[in-house]
Amino acid sequence: MAGAPAERYSPPGISVAAVTASFGRVAVLGLGLIGGSLMHAIRQAGCDVVGYDIDTATAAAASAAGFPVAPTDGAAVHGADLVVLAMPLPQVPDALRSLAPHLPQRAVLTDVGTLKVPVLRAVRQIVPGARFVGGHPLAGTEESGWAATDPLLFRDAPWTLTLEPDTDLDAWLAVAELVCDLGAKPVPTTGAEQDAAVARVIGLPHVLAEALALTGLDGGPLGLSLASGSYRSGSRVARTRPDLVASWCDGNRALVAAMDEVIGRLAAARASLAEGHSMLSLAQAGHRARTDWEHRRFAPVELAPVVADLLRHGGEGGWITAILHDDTGLRLLGMRPLT
Repeated sequence: MAGAPAERYSPPGISVAAVTASFGRVAVLGLGLIGGSLMHAIRQAGCDVVGYDIDTATAAAASAAGFPVAPTDGAAVHGADLVVLAMPLPQVPDALRSLAPHLPQRAVLTDVGTLKVPVLRAVRQIVPGARFVGGHPLAGTEESGWAATDPLLFRDAPWTLTLEPDTDLDAWLAVAELVCDLGAKPVPTTGAEQDAAVARVIGLPHVLAEALALTGLDGGPLGLSLASGSYRSGSRVARTRPDLVASWCDGNRALVAAMDEVIGRLAAARASLAEGHSMLSLAQAGHRARTDWEHRRFAPVELAPVVADLLRHGGEGGWITAILHDDTGLRLLGMRPLT
């Protein structure tokens, strides 16, 4: 990395010294919604950022917006302290093979993909020894492409950062500092735990939205003319590019278990209605689950930079709010749900 670790951290919007000390130059490979928004946000944070996209039209759009765009991935990562893989998940292995000869030895490598286990596997196979920190900002929308980019996309968004046995903790902390400075919430987790969690809160909602959209269509024109808030909200993410949805779901075995659970609940509700009984119990349970989630309360905590403690914090629903370098050493501040 280009500079020494930051000597202090200031909250988002106050100072960018922590980020610029760790990552003087950032390369973002893939300039769609997430990668393009990251380019905007990192530049606003005061870092030197360069982009690259295999799609010439996307690259041209970013360049026209005033961003430096390299002609090749190798040129983009030259001299970079941080390299961000922001292309769709199926493209990651080929991107790593192309990137491998050019990746600076001390650069930190991260990604923004929905699933972490496949990326971890590809990194270990193709660029073993890379200082990799798996990342996933949970900030997407149903829109895609450079035109949808938003420099404020990551504000208050959870952003998982994987801690594995071979993770360089200094690299992890540096990425976590950057994520904090972008206004997001770094959540420590393992790749497997992350993928199991997003199966329920990303993969499954997309599956249900696709099924709802099709079921509404099959009901005929009258139903579609009457469709309003409930149908619109429930099927909103079915507007997402189908290839992206497939990449978030395919290969995640945890999604099968989540689908089994919801199928079981639907089957029980169907049986109850078929027998002339009420939907009330399911409606009450679902209402309670949703309102409890909305009204969770949190408390501040202080953490040591110890992997086991960080993973426990993330597993309990906590995130990092700041990383402090002061006379007492390295300290991490965070928030955790009250039980």
